[in-house]
Amino acid sequence: MRYSTIFGKTKHEVPHDANSKNAELLTKAGFIDKLSSGIYSLLPLGIRVLQKINTIIREEMNAVGGQEILMPALQPIEIWDQTGRNKTMDEILYRTKAGDKEFVFGPSHEETVTPLAKKQIQSYKDMPLSVYQLQTKFRNEPRAKSGLIRGREFGMKDMYSFHATEEDLDNYYKKVMEAYLNVYSRCGLDAYVLQASGGAFSDKYSHEFSIKTEAGEDTMILCEACKFAQNLEVAEGKYDNPSSDEEEKELTKVEVKRGKTVKDNAKAHNCEDWRILKSVVYMVEEEGPVGVLIRGDFNVNEYKAEKYFQKRVRPATSEELKKYDLVEGFISPVAEDGTPLKSIPFVADHSIAKMKNFVTGANKMSLDWANVNIGRDFEVKDFADFVEVKSGFNCPKCGKQLTEAKAVEAGNIFKLGTKFSKDFDLTFTDSDGKQKLVIMGCYGIGNTRLLATVVEVSNDENGIIWPKSIAPFHVHLIQLGEDEEVSSMAEKLYETMLKKKIEVLFDERNARAGEKFNDADLIGIPLRIVISKRTLEENCVEWKIRNEKEAQKVALDDVITKVEDFIKA
Repeated sequence: MRYSTIFGKTKHEVPHDANSKNAELLTKAGFIDKLSSGIYSLLPLGIRVLQKINTIIREEMNAVGGQEILMPALQPIEIWDQTGRNKTMDEILYRTKAGDKEFVFGPSHEETVTPLAKKQIQSYKDMPLSVYQLQTKFRNEPRAKSGLIRGREFGMKDMYSFHATEEDLDNYYKKVMEAYLNVYSRCGLDAYVLQASGGAFSDKYSHEFSIKTEAGEDTMILCEACKFAQNLEVAEGKYDNPSSDEEEKELTKVEVKRGKTVKDNAKAHNCEDWRILKSVVYMVEEEGPVGVLIRGDFNVNEYKAEKYFQKRVRPATSEELKKYDLVEGFISPVAEDGTPLKSIPFVADHSIAKMKNFVTGANKMSLDWANVNIGRDFEVKDFADFVEVKSGFNCPKCGKQLTEAKAVEAGNIFKLGTKFSKDFDLTFTDSDGKQKLVIMGCYGIGNTRLLATVVEVSNDENGIIWPKSIAPFHVHLIQLGEDEEVSSMAEKLYETMLKKKIEVLFDERNARAGEKFNDADLIGIPLRIVISKRTLEENCVEWKIRNEKEAQKVALDDVITKVEDFIKA
């Protein structure tokens, strides 16, 4: 590849709408071009990187028995009606019509692969079976942003496995987890395996593969000591109960002028935030209001609340609070007369179970209770884990302190169980001649998102720093000056590299050295080799590795051997 003829040149102005490092650098370096929000063209440099990522993915999926197929992106609406996801995923589906027939552009392919597998699976002898594809997906993403990280059209590897037993799925699931870690490692990334949500109304968990970066839109809770990582939605942590050893004090009514927040309450009573008993009222779908009690220094994790109630929840509005005689900022499980409040039921986070002598409102403006104690002054229907874990909690595995980190989710695996098998009546005959539902798993990697994630993690003030495994080329050969001897030697070295199957981008343009060096740093190819009149006078080339500051001299006769060794290392 000669740089003078490449389709997609560098730009040195930051795109005005680039809201992430990958969008900025990939656009400036000529890897992608934006057509519309969340929709990008991949140019030759970008395609070369994506092809290498795809090769790594294919090798790892093939190694665990995956067989590659390619399913249609255009899917008839009937199969989405059959699973109910025509309604539940309505907001992200792109729809179109051909005559009177309606279709969707697939954001995923469970609806397509399950009836396809039904044509192949009759007996337990036909399993385990695993198929995957590399394909473009479409999601009407309301928050398309961050370049290739969150797009409306994007590349994905999605794999689906089919099993006769839960045990067989469990074993395969572990193999795929290792294969995914291999993919990220081979792409130069350090991935954390996070236990994550399997869906708000499911007891099952999925696993996410997250890459720590400030560009991430997810938050992971991380223990650096034992490398245990959790998605914020489901994170668990340990904490102290600072008042658990106190004696219960007498319930005391306190008239007070204060604001409505926990901070206001703690300041008014000259106490710590944890001493405040916080009551958060939610409207539970089809049930009405429920109060969730938690320590004042903690927050309620609404995902956990939905998981607990197995229904949608939302915070109650000011009007709804008034309807149930609840005074905003002074809500409490203890009524104004000191008896348990009866207008709404309460459940509680485990964090208050052993605590003593809380301060809380009295369901009347400017009136609080001090020394409120559970069991004596109020009761709750149930205790559960409602807390949103944050930095400062302790690891549930090793007890060391947890921290929060921004991360990009670069993959997800999930045990589907029999959900889609039921929808499509995907059954098999077991060894006893009985009909059973096939058990399924699914496994996804966004390959274009992975490309962007590498850029987010691996860059400096000058541009991208590609790992050798997925770099568009291994060598960026630069010719400085139009001297005939320089041109002749540069051409000779370029042709030798091609014959040796060395991937090389040859910048033979008649341009200033500074411009060529800036372009090389921006593009981020691992090794830069410069030939100039000065280097030829010393019978050498200038050799510079992209992520090192200093260049060195390498004899012309040694260049090819040293390049081959560099690529293999």
